[in-house]
Amino acid sequence: MMRLNKTRRKTRHGLAAVEMAMLLPVFLLLLMGIMDAARLFWTQGVVRDAAFEGARMAVLNEPTLDQIKTVIQRELTAGGVSQESSVEVGAREPSQPVDVTVSVPFEFLVIDNLIPSLRDRCSQVAATAVMTHER
Repeated sequence: MMRLNKTRRKTRHGLAAVEMAMLLPVFLLLLMGIMDAARLFWTQGVVRDAAFEGARMAVLNEPTLDQIKTVIQRELTAGGVSQESSVEVGAREPSQPVDVTVSVPFEFLVIDNLIPSLRDRCSQVAATAVMTHER
C-alpha cells in the first residue's frame, strides 16, 4: 500500500512538469503579445501629444518649421520615443486650420513574428492635430 502511494506521487509530479512545459510557452507568448500591444498604444499616445504640441506652437506664434520640429522632438523624447520622427506642417494662413502630422516607425517585438500581416499595417505610428490659426 505504501509503495503504490509513492508511485502515484511521482507520476503526478511528472504530470505537473509536462503540463508546465506545454502551457508555459503559450502563456509567455500571450504575455509578450500584451506587452507589444501596450507599447503600441503608449507610442500612439505620445505621438498624438507631440502632434498637439506642434499644432499649438504653429498657431500661437509665427515660429519656423525647425522650431516646431524641435518642440515635437522634445515631446517625443520626454515621452520615451527615441525613433526619428517625420513632421509635416500644413499652410499657416489667418482663420484657416493648420494641421501638423507626426509619424514615427514602430516595430513589434514578438507579435511581428507571429502575425506577419501586422508588420505592414503598424510599421508607422502617426497622428494629426488640427487647430485654427487665429492671426
